[in-house]
Amino acid sequence: MRHYSVIYFQVLYAVMKGTNGADIEGLTLPVDEDFDPNIQLDNLGPKTVPASSIDVKLWAQTICSQLVLYLGHWPLWTGCQLSSTVCEQHDSIPSLGTELGPPVLTAPHIQVMRLSDSTLASFIELPALDLPQGGTTPGLVTSDRQVRVLLRDITGKSCWDASALYYDPSVTSAEVIEPLPLPKVVETPRDNTLSSLPPPLPPDLLPDYRNSPPDKHQLDHVLAYIGHTSPEVTCGRRLDEAGPSPLPPGLEDELVCALVAHRNAERHYLQNRDSEEDVESVDISSISGSSENVFAASSQLVSQLGTLAPARRAHAHLLKRTDRLLRELRNLDAQRCRETHKVAVIYVGKGQETRNEILSNRCGSAAYEAFLAALAWEVELESHVGFAGGLRGGGGGGTSAPYLATLTLEALFHVATRMPADTPDAILNKTRHLGNDEVHVVWSEHWRPYKRDTLPTQFCDVLIVLYPLPGGLLRCTVSRKPDVAVFGPLWEECIVRVSCCAALVRGAAFAGGRSVRATMPLYQHACSERARDLDALVATHTHATPFEHFVTRIRAPLHTHQQETDQSSGRLANALLDHGASGWSSSEPHTVSPRPVKRLGPFKRPLQPTSAPHTAPPTVPAPAPRRNR
Repeated sequence: MRHYSVIYFQVLYAVMKGTNGADIEGLTLPVDEDFDPNIQLDNLGPKTVPASSIDVKLWAQTICSQLVLYLGHWPLWTGCQLSSTVCEQHDSIPSLGTELGPPVLTAPHIQVMRLSDSTLASFIELPALDLPQGGTTPGLVTSDRQVRVLLRDITGKSCWDASALYYDPSVTSAEVIEPLPLPKVVETPRDNTLSSLPPPLPPDLLPDYRNSPPDKHQLDHVLAYIGHTSPEVTCGRRLDEAGPSPLPPGLEDELVCALVAHRNAERHYLQNRDSEEDVESVDISSISGSSENVFAASSQLVSQLGTLAPARRAHAHLLKRTDRLLRELRNLDAQRCRETHKVAVIYVGKGQETRNEILSNRCGSAAYEAFLAALAWEVELESHVGFAGGLRGGGGGGTSAPYLATLTLEALFHVATRMPADTPDAILNKTRHLGNDEVHVVWSEHWRPYKRDTLPTQFCDVLIVLYPLPGGLLRCTVSRKPDVAVFGPLWEECIVRVSCCAALVRGAAFAGGRSVRATMPLYQHACSERARDLDALVATHTHATPFEHFVTRIRAPLHTHQQETDQSSGRLANALLDHGASGWSSSEPHTVSPRPVKRLGPFKRPLQPTSAPHTAPPTVPAPAPRRNR
């Protein structure tokens, strides 16, 4: 099954890139005279049907991003959480405020960059958070610093917390770590080659400092362990298997000899270093200007992810740290990255025919309540952070409502029996909420058919009515406006079981909502709007820099010297303007530097003063450095 998942991903990636996928291993194309896998759009004849408005490449990119980010990670083991509520300023020390504001631009532990043409990344270095129940690393000994990675792409925003793992779960912090014994010097380099090294570890054993041979690098052991525990990433090959050497056989032997000789020289130095004279220590803090780099763990993670590799240089760039960037990031976070639906659910009791009688129901029958329980999750509106569908906690929408979320959509059901109906104003407010929905689901226990004009509204493009029948069955009627296309899985006068009616009604409601939106000429899916805004943000705020400057900014996101120079130069220019303005009107205070009233012509010059020329302006005291709040 994992092998097929990899093939699916490779096919989607080929569609996203516009290739035919002929080089995908394990994919067999059908052999048919009428099928040509290399057909192009230019080879097709004139079309009599309008071209589809669906961007196939954009949808393939969306599905690939969802597979990478959410497959096996959603919902989380701690519950369904929304990562879109996490921003750069959260958990920061010192505090950067409650919203994404200007203090983020001057924070030395935050770097905002672009990883690709459609992916933005923010690396935030934080102290290790004391999460309940150990967080995601219970029982493990990790670093006192952690790196938070915020990814913004076409599927939304995802949050990852990374920390350096020091020991395995069986090792406690109370154990004393003994240094490894120094191996003996090998006199003949050729006597100790890769073939004479100790045997490899079992592939199911996690390598650490105690079970790894001291004469072999642990990378082979780690790759073997990854290939054994996650075979879906191996694609049928061993990760620790050495590939063909690009060097000739003779040159490869010479290179191995040189490496072994260099290792022996290092061992000789380590054995004799105690007898040599102590080298004068150098104060590192005086060179770097700071004894601690607040972005060290983040820069190490960026390097380990391959961002500094030559192959990624054309895609990875810094972003301009401006207020406009923060404003557009806030707008991007406010956008819905998933499809949203509002569905009205109405209960009709026996003998109820008027609008006030139906909307005055505070509860329904046991079968109706069981149907609502299977339809979606019940959430508290006051603490709900997802799609609310216009309902707010403490208002006229009630205290709770059924809510459903998947990787691609969010839906909230406006249930009439959940909303208050004590006063005529409450009835009117309930009518507004239900009447603005495009899809109505009615559970009717009345002996007469439900009429669409019972609840007068210009919406209600799709109406699904459920009539309970004996024997655990339901009779469904589906009506739609003439311009709405046919949808499923329910159809007119179909009979379904009560046990599966919730899933069928839910799917029919979402399909009906999509059919209604397909009739709107200017409607765009959430991924299309987000892709357009991402392209505009990347094109506007990409900061193209040389590789040296890029590496420097990865190590230290904020240039303190450059920032102080820019701020001091701006303040000095303002001070000079104000000092010159004081010569024009020194008796009256002013907030804006005044200018001469009469404008001089192009060939006229102001009269030279007869008095002695003014001396240089007094020295302006340097402003105190700005402290982040």
